[in-house]
Amino acid sequence: MKVAIFGAGLIGRERLAAIEKLRARGRDIEVCGVCDPYAANLTNAVADLVPDVDALLARDPDWVIVATPHDAAPQLCARALRGGFKVLVEKPLGRNTEEAERILDASLRRDQLWVGFNYRFYPGIAAAISDAALGIFGPLISVNMTLGHGCDPNILKTWKLDQIRAGGGCLIDPGVHLLDLCGLIGRDRLTVCGGYTWSGFWKTGVEEECRLLLDAGGFPIALEISIVRWRSVFRLEIHGQDGYGIVNGRNRSYGKQTYVRGRRWGWQTGVSQAESEELVLESSGEDVFADEMDALFFGADHPLRPCSGVEALDTMRLLGRCRERVLAQAAV
Repeated sequence: MKVAIFGAGLIGRERLAAIEKLRARGRDIEVCGVCDPYAANLTNAVADLVPDVDALLARDPDWVIVATPHDAAPQLCARALRGGFKVLVEKPLGRNTEEAERILDASLRRDQLWVGFNYRFYPGIAAAISDAALGIFGPLISVNMTLGHGCDPNILKTWKLDQIRAGGGCLIDPGVHLLDLCGLIGRDRLTVCGGYTWSGFWKTGVEEECRLLLDAGGFPIALEISIVRWRSVFRLEIHGQDGYGIVNGRNRSYGKQTYVRGRRWGWQTGVSQAESEELVLESSGEDVFADEMDALFFGADHPLRPCSGVEALDTMRLLGRCRERVLAQAAV
């Protein structure tokens, strides 16, 4: 299998490392080239640098991975899709619903476009959402998700907080990851009930802190998203009438990921609340990119499937409704 990569920044390099992990698993896969005008320091030992888009597509890859800034991705996706190539583009699918629709419309086949929502492949997240779907916690009462980090002191020198290039602030990146998970948990029943944003630190006009409240058709989902948290945090809590599941951490500065399950009134067993809980798993969280690509490229088994272009469009529509609610409440 031949893979072409557009973009050799942080995520592009994660994809290159993931391909090496797949090779170590025995998968027959190679990088046929990388195209990035700013990647002069990418050595040929990692992959061949290819000067332009046409030259890389001429190598006839089986898959094209688009890992560029948000403003560059739509054109590259459309070009590859119209050429008949299968495409894996990093989230989000465009910067707004209209852009996402144009990208999807460029597809020639339904199985052609996939979007890199790799949070689905963190072991704790996947296990907790699967347990909820299986009814392990009973009928759901509520879901809470928190995702926060503090960016980099030099973030203003990048495209990340540029309203045009990034398409927004923390709500679209990294918040769209949580909206994707909301879609897995709440299916097609999601209604946006409330939202609030704050943007007083970097002051570039994009939201830096966001709160959202969704109705999932009988239970609430509360989201807390931030790029001004000086302590990296990821936490997912699923509460049901029979028990609960809590996922903490992600990898690296977030700490190892743990998934803990507990029963209703677990303390009645004669031990403390904490002692009554079950540690389901602990993970370094370092294999999510490889696991996602293994499932997508080779059909490897996983509790959650990769994200299709159609699903990603639904997530972008949810993002649009969240933006509308935030603006409406700001106007009150």
